[in-house]
Amino acid sequence: MLLVAGALVGWLYDQALLGAFLAALACLGWQLFNLFRLDAWLRTGRLEALPDGSGVWPPVFARIEYMREKARRRRSRWRQLLRELRVSAGAFPDGGVLLNARFEIVNYNTAAERLLSLRKLRDRGQRIDNLLRHPDFVAFISAGDFSRSIELPAPAGGDTWISCFMIPYGLEQRLLLVRDITGIVRLERTRRDFVANASHELRTPLTVIAGYLDALADDPGAPGVWQAPLAEMRSQSVRMTHLLDDLLELSRLESAAPCGLDQVVDIGAMLQRARIEALALPEHPRVVEATIGSTAGLFGNQVELHSVVSNLVSNAVRYTPSEGSISISWNVDATGGHLAVADTGIGIADEDIPRVTERFFRTDRGRLRQAAGTGLGLAIVKHCLRRHDGELEIHSSPGNGSTFICHFPPHRVALT
Repeated sequence: MLLVAGALVGWLYDQALLGAFLAALACLGWQLFNLFRLDAWLRTGRLEALPDGSGVWPPVFARIEYMREKARRRRSRWRQLLRELRVSAGAFPDGGVLLNARFEIVNYNTAAERLLSLRKLRDRGQRIDNLLRHPDFVAFISAGDFSRSIELPAPAGGDTWISCFMIPYGLEQRLLLVRDITGIVRLERTRRDFVANASHELRTPLTVIAGYLDALADDPGAPGVWQAPLAEMRSQSVRMTHLLDDLLELSRLESAAPCGLDQVVDIGAMLQRARIEALALPEHPRVVEATIGSTAGLFGNQVELHSVVSNLVSNAVRYTPSEGSISISWNVDATGGHLAVADTGIGIADEDIPRVTERFFRTDRGRLRQAAGTGLGLAIVKHCLRRHDGELEIHSSPGNGSTFICHFPPHRVALT
């Protein structure tokens, strides 16, 4: 219409083409002006009012203004949500540290600042293992196995203990959860001290009782009807003595540091002796085999490693019928050393396997056995292995026997 109007005006002056051309220039100028306003609006958002009149530009500006307002409200909601998340994270009793792919600190909450002694602004961007330098935590980061948590003293010092658990998420990001476990550690320490002190205190009266029972049993003037009760009491006193010995040993292992690497233990010779000791036990299985697949030894404590083998073999003998068999083996490969004790005994139910290393735990099938032990053997095995950086793996099913495998890392293997 503008072009037609320009052409009509130009026709009145015998310049129709010129009139249409000038009208086209005016239309182009108007469009460029509005494009300039649109560019200024998108860059600065300082346009004071929407253009009025007809044409395509007022709806365009109105639509853009609607989209800007919608985005503004959305940003406001996200900022509010972010503030609420920060407040809730600050109120969380456990510490949380956001780490990037290089284990550098991105952010952390108030609890993490307190538990890890982090400093605001200064520690952001630092590697977490540069600030938390405990050897166990450094090894935890280096290993990259975050399926378990680790416990270590808090960097602030004192008697504070923390538990650290790493959760990978996103694109190679990680969330380090830190929990104050000081109360649990103190309770466990109190329990351990109580067991050790009670065991020490019980040993003296038990020794006196056992002495009198031995004297009565050896007295030729004792009535004959006393012999059976005296024999039973002597048997129970011996069992109580073994129980106290195991409790004291377990208390020592729980508080002891990892075993050193200055002694080499001949595992092959130890397994051969264990086989001979198993055959000397009453009601031992018909077949007891020892397979030595490597001449390598282990760096560690001979007494504790013998306790591991002895407890595993005695358990196998106790729960394997006389017509069954026991196999003891030692092998070494690239992943370390592997000591295995397999039997064809009564086996363990799947739901009981995670608990068999607990103190005094017995399966229902195990309670049926008359020749019962102290109930601490596998707990001692677990703590001895922990002192030697080892792990216990158990495979079993009812009626099909059990296999106990002790895995030792490569740095514990002494190659010959």
